[in-house]
Formats: sequence, C-alpha cells, structure tokens
Amino acid sequence: MGLQDFTVKESIAPYHKAVVSDGSTPVDECRGIHMKGASTDVNLTINGTVVAFHLLKGHTYPIACTLSSSSDVVHLY
Repeated sequence: MGLQDFTVKESIAPYHKAVVSDGSTPVDECRGIHMKGASTDVNLTINGTVVAFHLLKGHTYPIACTLSSSSDVVHLY
C-alpha cells in the first residue's frame, strides 16, 4: 500500500474505524490495536507469523496485525 492509497480522512486521522476481535476470525490488516480488557499475554498474527505480546489494559499499540487470540483486542483502522 502506498501513500496515494489512503483517502484524506485516513491520512489526517490516526484511526477512523474500530473492529473488536472475536479471538479467532482474521480481519483486514489494521493500523494499530487497543487492549480493552485485562492486561494479559496475547498472540497476534503479523505478516503471517504468530507473535506473543504482553498487552496492558487501556493501552494503544502501533501494531499492524490480522488476527488476535483475545477478544479484548480492538483493531484500529
């Protein structure tokens, strides 16, 4: 994806859409994630690779992923 692929709305706002993970269904690659539940270890799929992260409740991370093992993760677009 190049810079010209984003709309003006997407370019000036850090996030314009949010999708709550169900813990098992892949989503489109996001621009970031927010942890809404308790702090815990979460597996995130990044570029087809599963990586374990310890995510803190209430924090937003600039991680682009397509799948989360936790339903407490909100994918931000």
